[in-house]
Amino acid sequence: MIIAVTGKVRSGKTTAVKKVLQAIQDRAIGFYTEEIKDPKTNQRIGFKVVTTDGRESILALKGKKGRYKIGSYSVNVEEFEKTVIPLLEEALNQKDKIIVIDEIGKMELLSRKFTELVDKIISQRDIKAIVTVPLKDVHPIVKKIKTSPDTILIHLTPSNRDQIPKKILEILDER
Repeated sequence: MIIAVTGKVRSGKTTAVKKVLQAIQDRAIGFYTEEIKDPKTNQRIGFKVVTTDGRESILALKGKKGRYKIGSYSVNVEEFEKTVIPLLEEALNQKDKIIVIDEIGKMELLSRKFTELVDKIISQRDIKAIVTVPLKDVHPIVKKIKTSPDTILIHLTPSNRDQIPKKILEILDER
């Protein structure tokens, strides 16, 4: 079962996932993505990945030169893979865990290894996973997640965002 949360950019998808993570704690394995803000201007300058086992790595930064670019961000695919791939491979072997992937977006999907691993995860019927995906089908894997009969798609909006963590927990408890 895949619970896929979608919504506009900055709508609160990560906040909802973090609230669910607080509730399920050691039953979860995976990661979430957070903004990096400039301490002086409080403007967003990048993104970092935070794993459920407490590790962090830079996913993307503005103003850096790099091989991979999304808009004004240089995406650090190698660092992302080093942090996330081993954890998600481990997750495949822990059927009692809930896999958390926030997010399956343009930056993360620059990694072929990540894309293949996500496909493997969502194709297994005996797992539980919570993922966040963009509104637009930015990649075939996003469309596959959204249209799979094993997916419960939740559209997060400003009016329902406070109820979404509770709804996810209820779904997890039912199954």
